Amino acid sequence: MNKSNAQGIATRKRNEQARRERHRQEMEEVKAQAAALRQIRDNPDATPGERLEAIKMLEDMKRRYVIIL
Repeated sequence: MNKSNAQGIATRKRNEQARRERHRQEMEEVKAQAAALRQIRDNPDATPGERLEAIKMLEDMKRRYVIIL
């Protein structure tokens, strides 16, 4: 295996690891957003408009990220 090939393999491994880390961070953010929206949805002091908007956003997240609500 020549030097160029070894560098290419190392670069691909680093890129794959970076993609995995970005995906993990994105999913953590999505979960945190969903939790915040659930709190608004379930808050008895929230206005009907706030609750409706939270429900709409949760439904959108369910479609986009296939999350279980």
